[in-house]
Amino acid sequence: MTDSGFKKLLGFLLQNKKTAFSLLENFTPTDIERGIISISEPMLNRDIKMLVMDKISTYIEDYHIGFQQDSIFLDLDIHTKPLGRLKAKYMLKIIDFSFHNQNRNITFQYWEDVKSEGNFVQNMAVKAAGMKGSYLQTGVEMAHLDFIFAEKDRFTVVISNIKGNERIPDRLQLEYISSQDGILKLKFYLES
Repeated sequence: MTDSGFKKLLGFLLQNKKTAFSLLENFTPTDIERGIISISEPMLNRDIKMLVMDKISTYIEDYHIGFQQDSIFLDLDIHTKPLGRLKAKYMLKIIDFSFHNQNRNITFQYWEDVKSEGNFVQNMAVKAAGMKGSYLQTGVEMAHLDFIFAEKDRFTVVISNIKGNERIPDRLQLEYISSQDGILKLKFYLES
């Protein structure tokens, strides 16, 4: 890590020290020494929920994330003016996890179940939106998300297009291990 990269990281940690210390409680020294990051469901659903909601609250009112059987489960409570309130459930499987050098993309295969909780007109609009393709495709298009490329049954998150990604050290490399028993595991190392 360069001197300026180290200073940026320290500055970021100090600006967010309460959150950083809270997050550090979720990691075990043994895992970190072995280069493994274990991200638990409570960490995402409780400890950093307010930080996440601050970034996504334009359309998503609440979420729950689960890790089981090498899958990621998302339960979303969504509200948009034209479609009203929606309940969306997603099952995701990571099919490509590239987080090294300049190639930082994650591709998921997904299954979705979206239900309208709005009035009759909104319910019909939701059904019509689902006829164009997947609801995820429609949502990405409506929200103008330039970091997600969605197809009918898969989508790719391009991390380099996410605002704030420049804080991630260039030398950081990640590999996907598993998502089971309530924990997402990643292997990490710094490229020399």
